[in-house]
Amino acid sequence: MEVYILLFRPGLPLDELMKVSNTRRELFKEVKGLVQKYYISDTESDRVGGVYIFDSKESLDAFKNSELSKSTADAYRFQDDPEIKIFSVSSLLR
Repeated sequence: MEVYILLFRPGLPLDELMKVSNTRRELFKEVKGLVQKYYISDTESDRVGGVYIFDSKESLDAFKNSELSKSTADAYRFQDDPEIKIFSVSSLLR
């Protein structure tokens, strides 16, 4: 299992950001190997993003190379380079 964390500063007002997120939500439901996606925000830094849980490194790699992933910067009008972290899950609680 792999965890992919994406944080960015959007160039959209909150109401527009929510519309884009809701439109793209259905596309994410179709991503092979995506177990869950959490939509997150950090009010201190004015950043938003997602925590993505993938069933394997292969699924994560396929997503990173997908048009959906590549379109994120344009869809949300990133104001600067995103912060991306990737972790492998070593153990589960449940």
